[in-house]
Amino acid sequence: MSAKTLAQSLRDEIAHLKNEQGINVIQSDALLAYLDRVIDAPEEDVDPVKLEQIRAQLQANVEDRKAQQSSALEMFRSVITAGQNAIKTSLLMNGGATIALLAFLGKLTTENPDKLSVFSTSLMIFTFGVFVTGLVSGFTYLSQWLYSSQREQSKLWGWVLNVSCIVLGLSAYGIFIWGAIDAYLGFKQFA
Repeated sequence: MSAKTLAQSLRDEIAHLKNEQGINVIQSDALLAYLDRVIDAPEEDVDPVKLEQIRAQLQANVEDRKAQQSSALEMFRSVITAGQNAIKTSLLMNGGATIALLAFLGKLTTENPDKLSVFSTSLMIFTFGVFVTGLVSGFTYLSQWLYSSQREQSKLWGWVLNVSCIVLGLSAYGIFIWGAIDAYLGFKQFA
C-alpha cells in the first residue's frame, strides 16, 4: 500500500469517527488538513531505473570533479617546477658570468692591471643579478607560506609577493643581458 492510499483510508476513517460518532479528542481538523496535503501531493514513487540513472550521474560528477582536482594539482606542480628551473637558470647565468669575469680579471691583473676598472661595472652588474635571484628565491618561499594561510589578507600579500617574484625573475634575466652588453663593450676596448 502506498503512502497516498494509506492517507486516503486514514482520512476516511477519521472523517467517519468525527461525523458519525462525534469523537473530537484528536485534533481532527489539523489531522484532516495534513492528510489532505499528503493526498494532494504528487506521487513520489521513484522508478528503479530512474534512480540508477541518478546514481550513475552523481558518480560521473564525482569522478569528473576528482579528475579536475587532479589536473589542477598537476598544473600547480608543473608551475612550481618551472619556477624553480627559472630561478636556477638565472642563478647559473649571473653566477657563472660573475665567476668567469673574476677568473678573467685574475688573469688580467698579471698582464694588464690598468684595464681592471673597465670590467668593474660588469662585475657589479652580474653580482647584483645574483642578489636579485636570491631575493626571488626568498620571496617565492614567503609567497607560498602566505598562500597557505587561511586569512584572506595573507593570501593577498602572497599574491603580491608572487607577482614581485615574477617581475624580479624577469629583471634578473635583464640584468644578465645588461652585464653581458657592458662586458662586451669592455672587451671592445682591447681591440
